[in-house]
Amino acid sequence: MNASISNTQDNKPRLKVSIIARLIGALAYTIPAIGGALSSILLMKMFQALRTSESAGISAVMAGMKEASLPAIVSLYLAALFGFVVIVVLVVRIIVQTKTASPPIWFFVIGGILCLLPAGLFWKAELLVLEVLSPGSSIGAGGIGGVAADLSRLLMLSVIAAPIVFIVLVVASVLPLSSRSKKKWSSLIGATAIEILLIAVAIAIPFLIDGPKRKNEIVNLPANVEYADSDADIGKESSMILTLTSDNKLYDRQKQGAERTGSIINKEELPEKLAEFFETKTPDKRIVYFKADIDTSYENVLQVFDGIRKADVDKAGLVVIGKKDESDQYQIDPLMFEVKLPAPLDETDNDPVKPNPLMLVATLEKDGKLRLNNDEMGTVTDPKKLVDKLREIFKLRENNGVFAEGTNEIEKTIFLRVSKSTKYGDFIKLVEAVKGAGSQPVGIQIDDVNL
Repeated sequence: MNASISNTQDNKPRLKVSIIARLIGALAYTIPAIGGALSSILLMKMFQALRTSESAGISAVMAGMKEASLPAIVSLYLAALFGFVVIVVLVVRIIVQTKTASPPIWFFVIGGILCLLPAGLFWKAELLVLEVLSPGSSIGAGGIGGVAADLSRLLMLSVIAAPIVFIVLVVASVLPLSSRSKKKWSSLIGATAIEILLIAVAIAIPFLIDGPKRKNEIVNLPANVEYADSDADIGKESSMILTLTSDNKLYDRQKQGAERTGSIINKEELPEKLAEFFETKTPDKRIVYFKADIDTSYENVLQVFDGIRKADVDKAGLVVIGKKDESDQYQIDPLMFEVKLPAPLDETDNDPVKPNPLMLVATLEKDGKLRLNNDEMGTVTDPKKLVDKLREIFKLRENNGVFAEGTNEIEKTIFLRVSKSTKYGDFIKLVEAVKGAGSQPVGIQIDDVNL
């Protein structure tokens, strides 16, 4: 019986595979191939234009990349539209009687994969550019120039791949193919799978090519911060960068070439390590750049500040991520708040220092309330009252000519006294508030902090 069935199947007449159904599928899959190649050409032109523009920054590069991506993304949606037509044709062919067979499943699977090749090479090039632009990237040390050869190769392959894909699809559409079955559910399944793939890729790509991302950061830095200052030395190999994690691990994060190395530091050994590092540094370079997680306890932060000042270093740069705006949407440049660290108390000195009547002390209590000297000033989540009061004080001092001792600058010094149980992120909010009010310098009270 099995032999007879087999013979019947073998003797079944073979039918030609519909060329029209194949041509519709080939058209659907040619569109994204052309779109990917066109995007690659636009990206090459963008880099040529940027090469002659000395003022081009990150925003200009990102705008050019997004513009170059449009043909590839639009072509995917057009391909999905034609792919839907292919599915309708296959469904109709299953329902009605035809004299030709439906295309085999391999035609749709291979065609659908090949059509994404030019666009895939283009997006690989864009992702490479984003990797280079991302702070902390392991391949970003040489900038765009360091990966220029790879970019050129990817984009050229994308352009070359498009006509090859087109030829393969046309040949596969007109070759004389035959099949013993008119109605193939497998063809419908293959075409539907490729349709879903095209739509998914079209939706996902804008999210993948969104912008540079910070790499290799082991802490969640305070973000969207105003009034911080730029400092190109933050990322230099010659700078001292300390990183404090939320679980109280202190790292020496040094940038060396294209790699970042870090080692855990014992806080007791910190003063000696810093003293050795800064032994040959000029006074203007004696600053420790400090990165801390927003959830780090301020008590742990104070221990690091104490170790820094014991090394005879009186400045710390609190590294933050700035506030996004039209001029700097991606916050690539490092920002920081510079704060002053007081010298350790001399326990052998029996002559107490007389308090400065102009001294301002902003206090952040454990419940989040703010005080300026002894007056209540709102909360750390809403520091407007504190900011307005400081601006009023500084304005009065300016009108009355109240200068800092030994200078011609208006006295705007403020010290911050923060509860040890406070989170580092809230401490930064206080620094941001007093900086926004015009305070300069900002000092950190370290001794006798027990709120």
